[in-house]
Amino acid sequence: MGPGRLLSILFAVGAVYGTKESLEIIPSNGEVQLGEKAIFLCKVRGSGEAVLVWTDPEGEEISEDSDKPYKVKKIDEVSQELEMTLKDPTSGGIFQCKGEFDSGETDTVPIKIRVVQRPRFVAMMDSEKEEGSTVNFHCQATGIPPPTVRWLFGNQDLSLLGDDRILVDRGQLVIENIQLSDAGVYSCEASTEDRKEVAFTNVTLHIGNPMEVNFTVLANPVPSVSVSWKGEVFEGNEIVKVAQDQNRYVYSFEFTPASQEDISDFSITATNELGSTVKALPFKQEAPEKGLGIGSILAIVLAILLVVLLVVDASCYYKRRRGLLMFCRTNVLQKDPPGAMSENNRKVLSKPEKSTVVNVSGLEA
Repeated sequence: MGPGRLLSILFAVGAVYGTKESLEIIPSNGEVQLGEKAIFLCKVRGSGEAVLVWTDPEGEEISEDSDKPYKVKKIDEVSQELEMTLKDPTSGGIFQCKGEFDSGETDTVPIKIRVVQRPRFVAMMDSEKEEGSTVNFHCQATGIPPPTVRWLFGNQDLSLLGDDRILVDRGQLVIENIQLSDAGVYSCEASTEDRKEVAFTNVTLHIGNPMEVNFTVLANPVPSVSVSWKGEVFEGNEIVKVAQDQNRYVYSFEFTPASQEDISDFSITATNELGSTVKALPFKQEAPEKGLGIGSILAIVLAILLVVLLVVDASCYYKRRRGLLMFCRTNVLQKDPPGAMSENNRKVLSKPEKSTVVNVSGLEA
């Protein structure tokens, strides 16, 4: 046998070995989202045809009209689909695709089906708080496997800030003694590490005192109204009809601005069966009635006392030729006023009265 003949035989044997009949499953990742339809395709790799059969984790053959949450569908002589919708997190397992080729050879390819679920959130609502109070947010996320939850504010992880006012624990966010700087949008992030899946939900913290707004609508028939303020829409039960006089309707609603500078115009929409009207209205805040402050009251009291003292002083001067202070010094403190003389001194210095003649030396003086 020549060298060329030998090479031909070796090439033919290698070709036969290289084209060995086998199966493959697409996709090869067996993760199935909970409650969502998933399709896996079993097909012949290379040339040739085969009779394909899918079996479940119990080893039972899966039919096209299976009453289980999975069934098969024949595509052609070389491929067959396995379609499933798993609503039970524990309904995964090892599924197998078996093929019997025309050559008499067989092949079996397994795939491990695992039920997973993307992170999902329980609905949260915005919060309105007054400065100095405490806010408590709960972020509950579900998923298979359970996701990791963290809170972000301004793209910063709140658990890493080291702020004693802030507590983050298993999806709960507590902020004590809130300040105006705490107002804004907080993000709750839920992530699954092994699948790199991340979900976000936001909640807004408004800080300030609620303010009541009243407005009047003229309409016939009765209108439905809504108010838009800085992208936020108030409607339904958020707007209360407080009065009605024929075709005049008075409505009221409350909102909470973060600061006085946060107050802006409102857009009011009134709609009835005849049409719709939209009108922008400036916000006018009624100035509160200011009472007398402590300083004003003290000033009034001092002014009254001063007037009383002046009247008493004038009365004392008119009666005794001495003012009130001089009168108090003399009669209360028993002290003479500066420059005044006592009664005895005045008697000594006064002009002597006339007396009888005194004989001194026998001479008449």
